[in-house]
Amino acid sequence: MTQGDPPSYHPAAQITAKYCIQQIEKCGGTGEALDTLHTLALLKDILAQFPLNSMKSCCETILRMMTLSNVMVTSCGMQTLYGMFVNKPKPSNLSAELNAQLITAMYDYQPSENDVQPMRAWLAVMEKGHLNLTRLDEKLCISHLPRLFSSTMTCLLSDKSDITSAAAKTMKDVLKECVTPVADSVKHLVDTAPSGSATPIHKMVKAVESGLSYQFHSVWGLVLQIYTVFFEVLGKQCPKLFKKSLQSIVDLRDSSRFAYKAELDHAIGCAVRYMGPRQVLEAVPLNITGDNDDYNFPRSWMIPVIRENVCNTELGFFTSYFLPLAAKFRQRALEATQTDNIVVGKSYETLQHQMWALLPGFCNKPTDLVQSFKGIAKILGTAINDHSNLRMEVMSSLRKIINHSMTEEESKTEVAKFAKNFLPILFNIFTAESDNTKDPVKLAVLETIKCYLQIADMNLVSTFCDKCTEKLEEENITPSKRHSLLDIAITELPYIDDKRIKQLYSIACSYLQSLDKTLQKKSYRILEEICSGNSAGCKTFISQNLSDIQSTLLTSLSSSSSSSKAPRLRCLINLFQQFDTEQPEFMLAVIPEAILCTREVGERARTAAYSLLVQMCKSQIEHSDESQDDVICKYFKMILAGLGGSPQMVSCTLLALTRILYEFKDSIDGNLLGKHNRKSLAFIKVLLSAYQDIQLASHLKQIMSSLTSMKDDCRQHFRFKAKEIYAKLIKKFGYETILNMAPLSIHKVLMNVRKTQERNKKKKKEERTEDDEDSDEEHRRARPESVEELLRESDSEMEDDDNKKSRGQKSKKNKDSIKAKLAWLQEGADDIVDFLDTNASKKVMATRPQEKSDANKSKKSKERQYKTASDGRLIITEDNSDEEKRKGHSQSQMSEDEDLEDLFQAIEEIQERKIVDLGSDDESARPKYKAGGKGIHRPIGESDYGKEYRAKKAKGDIKKKGQPDPYAYVPLQFQSLNKRKKAKMQGQFNNLVKGAKKGAMKGTKKKHKK
Repeated sequence: MTQGDPPSYHPAAQITAKYCIQQIEKCGGTGEALDTLHTLALLKDILAQFPLNSMKSCCETILRMMTLSNVMVTSCGMQTLYGMFVNKPKPSNLSAELNAQLITAMYDYQPSENDVQPMRAWLAVMEKGHLNLTRLDEKLCISHLPRLFSSTMTCLLSDKSDITSAAAKTMKDVLKECVTPVADSVKHLVDTAPSGSATPIHKMVKAVESGLSYQFHSVWGLVLQIYTVFFEVLGKQCPKLFKKSLQSIVDLRDSSRFAYKAELDHAIGCAVRYMGPRQVLEAVPLNITGDNDDYNFPRSWMIPVIRENVCNTELGFFTSYFLPLAAKFRQRALEATQTDNIVVGKSYETLQHQMWALLPGFCNKPTDLVQSFKGIAKILGTAINDHSNLRMEVMSSLRKIINHSMTEEESKTEVAKFAKNFLPILFNIFTAESDNTKDPVKLAVLETIKCYLQIADMNLVSTFCDKCTEKLEEENITPSKRHSLLDIAITELPYIDDKRIKQLYSIACSYLQSLDKTLQKKSYRILEEICSGNSAGCKTFISQNLSDIQSTLLTSLSSSSSSSKAPRLRCLINLFQQFDTEQPEFMLAVIPEAILCTREVGERARTAAYSLLVQMCKSQIEHSDESQDDVICKYFKMILAGLGGSPQMVSCTLLALTRILYEFKDSIDGNLLGKHNRKSLAFIKVLLSAYQDIQLASHLKQIMSSLTSMKDDCRQHFRFKAKEIYAKLIKKFGYETILNMAPLSIHKVLMNVRKTQERNKKKKKEERTEDDEDSDEEHRRARPESVEELLRESDSEMEDDDNKKSRGQKSKKNKDSIKAKLAWLQEGADDIVDFLDTNASKKVMATRPQEKSDANKSKKSKERQYKTASDGRLIITEDNSDEEKRKGHSQSQMSEDEDLEDLFQAIEEIQERKIVDLGSDDESARPKYKAGGKGIHRPIGESDYGKEYRAKKAKGDIKKKGQPDPYAYVPLQFQSLNKRKKAKMQGQFNNLVKGAKKGAMKGTKKKHKK
């Protein structure tokens, strides 16, 4: 150990392996085999560390033990092999050849397809074995996969859903983990294979293809899921492999009552995504040509599937395949409309729209954009210009092409060539007269213009900007067209020089005083875009005209409309970000506007106002020579000046103070907090949230006196806000401290606050406890991840079949009878198990097999629900189950004479019941005679409960003095909606429920006594 290279394994590994083998061979698998099980549990964790020879010997010993048909030993053996594969032993410890030999040997221990836990464990071991083999030798693993797929496909025929799901999962995981890394080499293998020869991949596809036969109809959904993974893994590399499968899958959808249409659509969608629409449509064409079509269009369902999944494919295929179809369908629609064949016309018109709806998918990351765009550009321009019903799809496709071309210079250059053709078309559509100012088509056009301007040539954009400026200067254009031209100008601003920006600035300034609110708003949008300084031209213009912009904004304040507030405030924010020196005068002029806008109707305006208040303070801090605390204190005092204004100004100032306080809470000193004009409840609430109790302790008395000295009308109006503040104060300083500072008039409020807090705390604690219990329960019910968890699950079928009759009874069976239930033999009267057969272990099951005789017995027992006499007469008696249960009788043990006696007795009971029924019918026609006197005229007990509460004149019940209420419900009164009385009403309701339960129990007891 001290010289040379150390060994690749632990020095004690060989000795440990030898000892474990001796223990297993000594104890064997007979009897309880506890020592064998313990040894296998040890090997599960350490077997991966053994050297090659020791590992081989241990694996052979484990496999021999598994032939003894002891269910527990077999299960632990699988656990051991599973643990070895999961621990990923080194190639020097577990060679690829030994791994492959173990996989081959495991097929001799494949359990029955209806034995749930052993089969799931076997599938888990086989999956991990193949994953480990992939790590060691990818080609060797591929050669072993066909046999695994054949064996796993037989598991899909199982009656147990757990087994079918596990089998499908195994195949999907193996495809993803074993085939994906070698997809390119598999492509070469398939392409170079002689025609007619079956490679391992061909065999795998053929095995899964058998699952599309009717024999597998109950698991077609799982088979389609496997095909989905197949398409994902090998669809791009080997599309020809799946042509036959695609035909079978598409034919399945046309079968009657096919229940897996969603899974099938998803599978075809994956084929389109990974194989490409060309390969899919070559295998399964749409069968829609426009000539002599079946008007039911049986494969039209494929068009939406292609639309949702097509991407990263050839744009040229759309030009060559779908565009001619769309033209043909349009022609057929026109012909059908002219011949008054409305149904056919509408069908072909719909198909035409569906063809064009495929275009955005083909334009999503096309692989041949440079080669194909020039062939389709003219068609797209014509469609946008002439066909209004196709504009949305075409413009969406154009935006996708532009965004994709931004990443590749060659594609960007190719698409930019056509800007001179597309932009004029888009400008004309956008500036066309329209009644709807928020037309979604116009918004899409504007968005497309923005996208195209990103890649267009600067000189071209400047030319378009000059034309736009010329039209804006015309006086005879309509307002709607002027609005559209301003929108175009805003989109062009980032791409023009400072001279053209100055022209647009002059035009915008002339509209700032306009009474047209829309025109004014768009003018401020131009100023906002200029002040943002996103381009070199904007930065140059701002540096040269900053003072002019400031004076323009100040002079236009009085004429700005409410709808223009948001862009105007954002413009001011951008300006303060551009400043490189202090601007105290400009800031003093802007602060009142920012404060007042905190209560604007529009949310964007309010947000911009708060942002402006914060930005002004940050700008002062950045450019001032004073300390940060002094600047903030000075700025805070500027804001406080608003408290001396009108009520609206005071309200807005408090909102502004709240926002600034929250933003700069760490920089405001205690002197500023001590001012006497801090009486707003919202402000105090934020104050309590932002600061710790140590900082606020010196001001606590002043806060409490301000809260408690409110007038009665104010206290009533703001009682909920005051209550929230009291709750925060109690939480920070404690109940006793606040109670001692408060007058007697609010002690009741404070007590209510404390009770509410305690109740909420208790409720949260209970919810947290319930969440912990739920999480524990979910953890217990979690899906088993390892083979130990699979084998540890209780067999529900054993409980259902064998333990139903023995529930509630104490088990008195000895150990021999318990051992007998550990395993069952699967055999019939004509099929006796041959224990000399090598496959005899497959007949040993951990789950009791369902026998035909048991099924027949249960069927006969269901059919014979009535007894029969010797001559075949049915004996039907009245059910008197309560008496029979008490006596413990069983009707199946009665003799025929007893059955006849029961029959006669039942007939007598029926006759008596009829007499009683007749008597009850007579009761409804009783004379209105009231009993009184003695003897037969004595008063009869009242059976009409609640009569004493009934009103004499009106309907319903009435309250009576000294007696309980005549109802058991909470009356629906307006006072019940009071939140303060919620607990009281809840308690009242709970008391009523308890009382009703007690009354019901008393009534039940009295009924039984009778």
